[in-house]
Amino acid sequence: MKLKFLFAIALVITICFNAYPQNGTGKISGVVRDDQGKTLAGATIALQTDTVTTSKTIKIADKNGAFAFKNLVKGTYMITCTNVGFKAYSTGRLRIDETRQLIVLPVIVLQAANKQTLKEVVVTAKKPLIEQKIDRTIVNVDAMLTAAGSNALEVLSKSPGVIIGPNDDISLNGKNNVLILIDDKPTYMSAQDLAAYLRTLPGGVLDKLELMSSPPARYDASGGAIINIVLKKNKLSGFNGGISLGYNQGVYARTNNALNINYRTPKFNIFSNLSYSHDQNFSNETYNRYFFNNDGSSNSSIVQNSRYTYLSNAWNGRIGFDYFVSPKTTVGIMFTGSTRPKTDLLTYQSNQYNGSMQLDSVGRGYTDGNYQSKNFGINLNLQHKFDSAGRVLTIDLDHINFNSGSSQFSPADVYLPDGSLINDQQRLFTFPSNVNIYAGKIDYTHPLVGKAEFDAGFKSSYVSTDNHSNWFNRQGNNLVPDYGQTNHFRYDENINSAYVNLKKEWKRWGAQGGMRLENTLSKGHQLSNPAIADSSFTKRYTSLFPSLYLSYKLDTIGNNTLVLSYSKRIHRPGYQQLNPFLFFHDQHSYSSGNPDLVPNFNEFFELRYAYKRYFGITVGYWSGNNGLNPVTQAIGDIFITKPYNFVNNRTYSFIPYFSLNPTQWWTLHLNAVLLYIINKGNAGGITINQKANVHEIETSNEFRLSKTWSAELDGFFPGKQAFAQSTGGSVYNVSAGVQKSILQGLGTISLNANDIFNTLVNHNQTTDINRVSAFSTMETDTRRVGLSFTYRFGKAANARKRNNTGSAEDEKGRTN
Repeated sequence: MKLKFLFAIALVITICFNAYPQNGTGKISGVVRDDQGKTLAGATIALQTDTVTTSKTIKIADKNGAFAFKNLVKGTYMITCTNVGFKAYSTGRLRIDETRQLIVLPVIVLQAANKQTLKEVVVTAKKPLIEQKIDRTIVNVDAMLTAAGSNALEVLSKSPGVIIGPNDDISLNGKNNVLILIDDKPTYMSAQDLAAYLRTLPGGVLDKLELMSSPPARYDASGGAIINIVLKKNKLSGFNGGISLGYNQGVYARTNNALNINYRTPKFNIFSNLSYSHDQNFSNETYNRYFFNNDGSSNSSIVQNSRYTYLSNAWNGRIGFDYFVSPKTTVGIMFTGSTRPKTDLLTYQSNQYNGSMQLDSVGRGYTDGNYQSKNFGINLNLQHKFDSAGRVLTIDLDHINFNSGSSQFSPADVYLPDGSLINDQQRLFTFPSNVNIYAGKIDYTHPLVGKAEFDAGFKSSYVSTDNHSNWFNRQGNNLVPDYGQTNHFRYDENINSAYVNLKKEWKRWGAQGGMRLENTLSKGHQLSNPAIADSSFTKRYTSLFPSLYLSYKLDTIGNNTLVLSYSKRIHRPGYQQLNPFLFFHDQHSYSSGNPDLVPNFNEFFELRYAYKRYFGITVGYWSGNNGLNPVTQAIGDIFITKPYNFVNNRTYSFIPYFSLNPTQWWTLHLNAVLLYIINKGNAGGITINQKANVHEIETSNEFRLSKTWSAELDGFFPGKQAFAQSTGGSVYNVSAGVQKSILQGLGTISLNANDIFNTLVNHNQTTDINRVSAFSTMETDTRRVGLSFTYRFGKAANARKRNNTGSAEDEKGRTN
């Protein structure tokens, strides 16, 4: 805590200098029409800042009904439109800041004064599905027609450049080890646990996705890329909210339901999200493993068929309170929590053959699991605006606790071809786990003269994990501990970091550069038992992470732009990857952690050309040594998968995208990721020397059929995938939806279908295992039809916006 207070004092000292911008660069423009669609030339438009005493600036709409207020300094404004014979209309608060200097209002429609049918004028505008920024791509989820009936993982899978692998690992533009944030906070989960959580998070609670292939310095340096999932937080005054109900049916039924509510007054704001999901799925998997002698002749083979089913009912919730101490200062508190009880059942049969392909034995077994996962978090935050020019200080303190427990009962029998039993084994596994995260951060933004801005911040985090893996063998009616496999592992990690970032814009040039310093201290402790000796390790390292963006407008308007970026990132091992536990999957498959893992570093270079929002090309190169990847080894006829530092990677990328309007009613988005990958390495007796071409193509078509009807047709076409020991065959997915706007535009009802042609069947091969060939096929419940309903309620009046981020930006994503 002393360190955090020192950080706060140091930051306050550094920001007590005055550097105010002298010339405003903001602009607010719009068009005024009557309720018949005719322009209102001569309408009076008054602009005033967000204070009662300020004077007004008056503009008169031109012959086209257009108006514009230019050279506005950063701050909060309101606009009032009046015209003789019409009712007056006032906007809510409009914010000019460093991220939004140009505001183009939707068409303002003034109602005739003698009409009594409407009590107020509501101006709405649909956001585009995809927006391109200098350092990120934004996906507006409400513009995705099929989002309401989907879960967060499905929404992610339909986003440009995002691939969800067969093991639920997420990549962005070919970059693995993606750090997933929710409202700028990390999730602290393994890839599999994170995917399970995202499946329980309805698409109706998502506001937008921020896809950062090359993140700026203010974000933690961990991960090859960052995806920030921003949840909805209503910014309207009064009582407002929305409800989202979704049901879809495949082999099994699923539901995704969400309620968002918000109550805002001039002095405080209360917001809350509550969601419930019922998730049920299956996977049918077949794998074939062939073992060979030194001379290449067949030794033996295993053919296994398995079916996995699970059922989960999950509740997720958050509630927050913001208190507006003054127009410049806001303090807030937010609570988050979730519970995800789950049951699953894996049944399998494995046939083992000798070298002549004659049946040698038959193995049958199942694993019956029960799981309980709960988490609770609290965030305290403060935001202070020193002036209307944009000087802002934010402080966040977070505590998050993850508590989970699971038990698995796993009997397995082996029979001779004649049906006689030769081996009978029954095991019980229990896995209690507890994770505590404490984090605090301070961020400061200071605009400078001439379209420049300085940012700085500090962050400190402490993570403590306590994991048990208990193995029991049934002997008669007793459960006997297997101390050779039982394990108790504790891991503590402290990361202290600081960053500075400076950006500047000229007439055509723009630049942004940042530097982040991170110091890490980690300690691992494997506690002893009657069969395992006590052991521990300590690791300490300090690293610098630069980032740079250069932009250039090829024309004076800025329709054609170039952006060159560079960043250095770190991939830290997940908390569970350092855990030496041995995990049982089936008779022939195990996995374990590796306490000898160390972080690895990667450097990324990208050059992007963009023409407005319609077309762009990104070419990139990234490299990394000592990369962390799982290695699968064969010990007899058993596969053991364990992570190692061994891959040296070089990747070249070519990423084009198009956003076109072939007609007034049709919008087409097309995105492709083309990669050339070179992987080399050696670990655990496995040698990798791989060169591969990888590609994926995504299309999204939006059709505006009428004022109240719309449709969507999406396609996802990944080619063959390859990385390290894993190669995958081509699959594709076609999904579609149709939507009807109801209840005077406040509600929608949608019908959608996913994986229409049932083509999401994964075919994979595990390569480079000495004298072994291994193939697998997996099919899940992806072909589905869904129905969803959304409804917005409350007063449609704009109010001041505040976006709290929180301090836990990396640690959640590493509880793996």
